[in-house]
Amino acid sequence: MIVTALRPDARSSGHVVVEVDRQRYAVLPVEVVGSLGLRQGLILSDELKGKLDQAVAVEGAYRVALRLLAARPRASGELINKLYQRGHSAEAINAALEKLKEAGLLDDLQFARHFVRVRAPRGHGRARLVTDLLQRGVERTLAERAVDEVIEAEGLDNLEQARRLMEKRLSQLEDLPLNVQRRRILAYLRRRGLSGYQIRQLLEEMLSQRC
Repeated sequence: MIVTALRPDARSSGHVVVEVDRQRYAVLPVEVVGSLGLRQGLILSDELKGKLDQAVAVEGAYRVALRLLAARPRASGELINKLYQRGHSAEAINAALEKLKEAGLLDDLQFARHFVRVRAPRGHGRARLVTDLLQRGVERTLAERAVDEVIEAEGLDNLEQARRLMEKRLSQLEDLPLNVQRRRILAYLRRRGLSGYQIRQLLEEMLSQRC
């Protein structure tokens, strides 16, 4: 196998189209082409062919990850799952994620902090916020750190927010028997991720107001 042409990619600045045996073989960043020592007329040894194929795999995973991030912010865990589903190898995925982190395009802690800033004011409790972050591929230690940091830094009172939401929810249930209201409010507060103590406190308030 011989490298028969190297030319700039018209659609992607800083990338080179690599032709092997007169066939388009790959599109790679200029620096990768340089690090591999590719040049026109070079005969590819088995070792160099393996390195070229690995570079192609990493670039493919990297480009897919960029498209996923362009659609919406994501954490590393979710990106890994998406890339696995698309058939990328573990080695290519890990290398692609490292490139994203080095470029400042992937930061799980920043993602988690932003997520908490958006969701906490909706009355979501600490447990719910941590669980939601875990489901989005954030590691537990980072999820818990982000939740605690944002709640403390912004002085968020989840109990007060949940109280307002509960009152709004109760206004929609006022025609139902008290035991039905209690059951539905209990389920509602649990979904919000409040602690058992917070739920008991709010339920006691509800019952005292209706007695």
